[in-house]
Amino acid sequence: MIGPMWKLAWVMAGCVLVLAGPVSVQAAPKVAVGDQAPDFSLRDSEGSLVRLSDIAFPGKEKSWKKKKKVLIDFFRTDCAPCVKELPQVIAYHEKHKDEVRILMVALLETENGEEKLDLFLKAHKVPFTVVVDSYETAAKKYIVDDDSLTLPSIFLLSKDGKVLARLVGLEENLEHALQKAQEAQKTGK
Repeated sequence: MIGPMWKLAWVMAGCVLVLAGPVSVQAAPKVAVGDQAPDFSLRDSEGSLVRLSDIAFPGKEKSWKKKKKVLIDFFRTDCAPCVKELPQVIAYHEKHKDEVRILMVALLETENGEEKLDLFLKAHKVPFTVVVDSYETAAKKYIVDDDSLTLPSIFLLSKDGKVLARLVGLEENLEHALQKAQEAQKTGK
């Protein structure tokens, strides 16, 4: 049996732990650099099915199934940093369109999301494929933790579907950030 002094000591120790606050542990990202990118299938604005594994996949390229690097840009129309970063994504597309395919994964706003996305795409000429993630199925595989979502989130994949770079949040110089992330992966830093 524990005496009254020991009980008091345990209670005080518990209070110290509570007052000190929880220990913060950085959770590992859902999809990290070096991982095989999770596959997804989403419809583009014309209703055609776009499957990630038809563009970047392990194994040999086939004559009817050409491989490319893929840049996945998770985007939403009410995300100011996403809209601010869009011109850089378009510039990256223009510079690298022969070797990299851009997939903008559009997440829908809660109210009138499809209508707002349609209006946005009519106002902003986006020169690459936009797929709609109506139920956040792709987002849940890549960027949604619990109920939190960080946008913009960009992933650059190799032709084999491995994650070469993962950028979360607004980048002031997207091209440089992607190069730096790929160099860091090559050198192991």
